[in-house]
Amino acid sequence: MAAFKFRLAAVLNLRLRVKDEKQWDLRQLNEERRGMTEAMAALERQLEQAERALAGREGMILSAQELKSHSDHAQLIDQCLKDKRIAAVQLDERIVEKRGELVEAMRGVKALERLRERQAEKFRREQDAAEQKFVDEVAQRKFVSGAGRQKIP
Repeated sequence: MAAFKFRLAAVLNLRLRVKDEKQWDLRQLNEERRGMTEAMAALERQLEQAERALAGREGMILSAQELKSHSDHAQLIDQCLKDKRIAAVQLDERIVEKRGELVEAMRGVKALERLRERQAEKFRREQDAAEQKFVDEVAQRKFVSGAGRQKIP
């Protein structure tokens, strides 16, 4: 009995590899996004600490230079935070794009896997039919050859 061989196995393997690459790319982007979220949270904490530090010195006499220094520091943190938010939005767009590519790659793989399953089932049915035909022929030969040898009284 012959074994089933899927003729598009090379294409399926290629699509599986492409799907794996898309998953890896998406995983990398998600890791980058998580790191960016952590960095934004750290910047927000720094901004809060700077504001608390200034509020803690309330009632004290501060020089113009100290006030300007605190203000510049807060503005720098705020600008970094805005830049990170813009980058996060752009990264989210890339993640959505990669997710779409991954879905398409998965559809391609799924279609070929279904085709392989249908062809394998068809091959099994054909093999079963051929085997049944062979068994029927063998049984018919035994019956015909056995009946011809018997003598009728």
